[in-house]
Amino acid sequence: MNLYTHYSFDTLSNSYLMGPDGGGDAVLFDPATFDVPLLELVEKQRYYVRHVVLTHCDETRLDGLRTLRRVYDCTVYAAHATVLGSPAIPVSDGEVLELCDRPFKAIAMPGKGSDSVAYHMDGFVFTGTAMSAGEYGTVANPYAKALLLEGIRTRILALPGETVILPCHGPPSTVALERETFPMEESMPGAASP
Repeated sequence: MNLYTHYSFDTLSNSYLMGPDGGGDAVLFDPATFDVPLLELVEKQRYYVRHVVLTHCDETRLDGLRTLRRVYDCTVYAAHATVLGSPAIPVSDGEVLELCDRPFKAIAMPGKGSDSVAYHMDGFVFTGTAMSAGEYGTVANPYAKALLLEGIRTRILALPGETVILPCHGPPSTVALERETFPMEESMPGAASP
């Protein structure tokens, strides 16, 4: 299985394309845009985007999905059953998606929103907007921040240290590096600080 990153200068975000050697069905994570360079990458690898996995459903970051649905007959997986007015397969916490012969385990990221889901697969975790290298995602209030930080600590940073973190924004990182550097200054309200 090959993994490719596509960075959109329009949305300042990453999309991730996974597919087998030699072409075939592929998985695309978080298509904020579907521009000519991404189309060329898909076609050069002789892929067909069969599955689209969304780590969040923010419509301002899903313009690429509109175009993708015109080009490929793809199935969309998200926290909600409808995305941009079209049906999606709803994903719940702990569910394992079998896509292109690989298991992707859904990890709900409370605090970031009801639509925030990370996906863990064989040494990689796609965190969406919940976290990036050295940062947590934007949240609405202090309680949401505490929930998100607790989720990052117990659900993402508990993965094996060699796991590569692939965020929506910013560069990749590893769980081991984030354990050492991530700003975990807050815990759940009412919890004792270490």
